[in-house]
Amino acid sequence: MRQRDDLTFPMREYDDRLGALRRRLYERQLDAMLVTTPENITYLTGFESPGHYWFQGLLVPVDGEPICVSRALECPGVEAYTWLEHNWAYFDSDEPMQRVADALDALGLRGMRVGYERDCWFFTASQQDRLFGSAADVAWVDASLVVEQGRLIKSELEIELMREAAVATAAGMQAGIDHVREGTNEDEVAAQVHLAMIRAGSEWPAIAPFVAAGERGAIGHATWRGRELRAGDPVFLEVAGCRRRYHTAMLRTVFVGDPGPGVREAFDVVTAAFDAAVAAIAPGVPAGEVDRVAREVIAGSSFGGVQASRTAYSIGIALPPDWGEGQILSMKPGETRPLEANMTFHLLPWVQIPGTGAIGCTETVRVTATGCEFLTVGVSRALLVV
Repeated sequence: MRQRDDLTFPMREYDDRLGALRRRLYERQLDAMLVTTPENITYLTGFESPGHYWFQGLLVPVDGEPICVSRALECPGVEAYTWLEHNWAYFDSDEPMQRVADALDALGLRGMRVGYERDCWFFTASQQDRLFGSAADVAWVDASLVVEQGRLIKSELEIELMREAAVATAAGMQAGIDHVREGTNEDEVAAQVHLAMIRAGSEWPAIAPFVAAGERGAIGHATWRGRELRAGDPVFLEVAGCRRRYHTAMLRTVFVGDPGPGVREAFDVVTAAFDAAVAAIAPGVPAGEVDRVAREVIAGSSFGGVQASRTAYSIGIALPPDWGEGQILSMKPGETRPLEANMTFHLLPWVQIPGTGAIGCTETVRVTATGCEFLTVGVSRALLVV
């Protein structure tokens, strides 16, 4: 490892992460692992780029220096952002899988057991076929989520970065709220959200903020499209600030004028579900139990809304196309894994009301030794009417 004092974290943090991963590999009788999930590469090395639509892989042996295989265009970023000593470039006319096979040779891994991330959006089936064909003497073992086991529990340094991200999240959300008014449009609100987040220190988020007025809020993942804000509209705002790839998210619904009794009931229900989830969070509680108590509150309502998604998802390091870590752990029906201190979640009981919009009031939370705390702060949780 190149010893540096200018990375996102001190070298001891990267030493700890790499050492913990190697212990997990050893426990699985693996000699090395090929890491291809962008967030996992960031977690282990500090590298970040939106350019993962080209292959990037990190070969981590149980003993010895890792080798990174990167597109030549990304090599300056690897040099700038990481402690890596060995980064092997490939050009656009090259076959990246051949470079990975060469790295296997250099590390003496032929005939060894090597883990890989089968469940990875950025290591395609055709790439796997080509690599496994050229390295047929390697015993390839699915090691999906082995790196993520280290990411689930945040260190104190990671929590501090998330607090920094939360400042930008709140700034963007408040700007969005302040610019909701009859006669403006979604585009203008989105522009103000972006401007405020960036001015508050946010880097580029893994997903653009969601800004959807009126009935468009009931469309999953709808965002600004020029719709004019009209009297009676609920305006759905979901924002995530980012610092060094660490995100915190927050959701609010702002009402243009009187929301009416049905929508007011929906707001009361989702906030009651949120409060019930907060009260249920503690170390040792199964993640699915938090989902259950929140979902029961919503199910008992009479306004006709539904919660189509999970109650919470892990959040932390993120690159496109998602600002969450829900593939690691989500609060959803049937999830039996217990919560632990320093897990972080976007806690989001919310509802979609077809033809009306979406209603929610959410925060990013950290599991503490006795319950949970809000990492996102500073934006009112009251019914927001303009």
